[in-house]
Amino acid sequence: MNGGRGCGRWFGRGRGGGREGAFGIRWLPVALLFTLSACGGPALDGPPQPGDPVPELTEETLDGSPFSFAGLRGAPVLVNLWATWCAPCRAETPFLQEIHEAYGPRGLQVVGISMDGAGNRDGVEAFIEEFRVSYTMVHDEGAVSMDLFHVIGLPATFLLDSDGRFRLIRLGPVSETDEEFLSTLEELVS
Repeated sequence: MNGGRGCGRWFGRGRGGGREGAFGIRWLPVALLFTLSACGGPALDGPPQPGDPVPELTEETLDGSPFSFAGLRGAPVLVNLWATWCAPCRAETPFLQEIHEAYGPRGLQVVGISMDGAGNRDGVEAFIEEFRVSYTMVHDEGAVSMDLFHVIGLPATFLLDSDGRFRLIRLGPVSETDEEFLSTLEELVS
C-alpha cells in the first residue's frame, strides 16, 4: 500500500476503498470531456495521414499578427512544432532557416510553432534571435497544436500542399539527407 500517495491516489487505488483522491475513476469521463472540449476546434480522428486536411489553428504570430492555416491556402507550407528546450529542435533549426531562404522566394511558407509554455515568451524570442530565424513564428502557449496533430514528441514537421492537405509527415528532426523530404519539398514548389 502506498499510503494514498502517487498514481494510486489519483485513480482510486489508495486507502478508502477507491473513493480517495481528487480524481477518482468515477470522475475520469467528466475530466476527459472537459479536456476535449477545451482543445479549440475539431482535431483529426487520429495521426495525420497524407491527403488529410490540416486542422484549423487560430493563434497570433510573435509579432502580433493573426495566424491561421486557412490564411495560407494557395501556397505550400512547412509546419514545424518545436520547443526551446528540445535539443533535436535546436539542431534542425539552421536547416529550416536554410529551407526558408531557399524556397521562400519560390512560394513556400515556413511556420514554426513553439510549444513553450506561457512563461517562456522571452526564451522563445531569445531562441529566434540566437538562430536568426526569419520565418513565421507562432507561440502556442497551451500546446494545442500537439493535440491537433496528435504529436507526442518534438520536433514534428509537416509539409502541406497549397490546398491545405498533408503531403509528408516527419516525427523527429528533418535533415539535409532525407531524400523523400527534399523531393516532396521540391515537388510542392514546382
